[in-house]
Amino acid sequence: TGICTGYEGQYNPGQQNLQVDALITLLNNAQQTLSEVNEVQTRYDNITNTRELAFAKVRDLSSRVVSVLKSCGAQSLTIQDALLNQRKLRGTKFKGSEPPPIEGKEGTTGTGFTYALDYASQAFYFAKLVQTVTAEPKYKPAEPELGVIGLNAQFAAMQQLNQAVANVEVELTRARRKRNELFYKSEGNLFATAVAVKQYVRGAFGYSSDQRSEVTKLRFTKPIH
Repeated sequence: TGICTGYEGQYNPGQQNLQVDALITLLNNAQQTLSEVNEVQTRYDNITNTRELAFAKVRDLSSRVVSVLKSCGAQSLTIQDALLNQRKLRGTKFKGSEPPPIEGKEGTTGTGFTYALDYASQAFYFAKLVQTVTAEPKYKPAEPELGVIGLNAQFAAMQQLNQAVANVEVELTRARRKRNELFYKSEGNLFATAVAVKQYVRGAFGYSSDQRSEVTKLRFTKPIH
C-alpha cells in the first residue's frame, strides 16, 4: 500500500479493488482482524494458564484427601475406590491387574492403558473421589479445604474453569475464521489482492522497471490448510 501510494498518479488501475483507497481500507480491516485474534489469544492463554495451575493443585489435594481417608479407619474397599480415582486423576498407570476402562473416556483402551489427562477427565475423576469420601461417615477432616463442602466447592471451580476455557475457545475459533476469510478465502481477500497488485505493477511499468522490482521484493504466502 505504501509503495503504490508513492507512485501517485502513475499507479491508476481500472479495477476498483486495486486502487489505493481500496488497499488502505483492506489494510485497516486486516489489522483490525489481527488485533481481534491477538486479544482473544491473550485471554485464552491467560485462562488456560490459570486452569493448569489450579488443576495441578487439585492433584496434590487429592493425595491429601486419600491420606486423611486412610487415617480415619475407613474400610479397605472404600480406600481402594479413592485410590483408583486419585490415580485416574493424576494419570497414573496401575501395576498388576488393570481395572476395566470407563466406556467413553479417552485413553482407556483395554489392558495396560494409562488414563487421559485432559481436563474434563480430571474434573470427572475428582468428582468421583469426592463422592467416595462423602459416602464415608468417618471422613471428617478439620481442614476446610479437605471437608466435603470445600471439596465440592473445588469441583465447582474446576467446572467453571473448564467452561471458561471452552467459551474462549469458541471466540478464538470465530476470530481466526474471520481473519482467514479476509486474508485468504473471501472474494477480494488480502492475498489475492496483493498478488493482483504485483501483477498490475509489472504490467503497467514493465518487467525491467524499478517499480516492478520494488513490489517483487514483497512476498505473500498462503497457508496450505
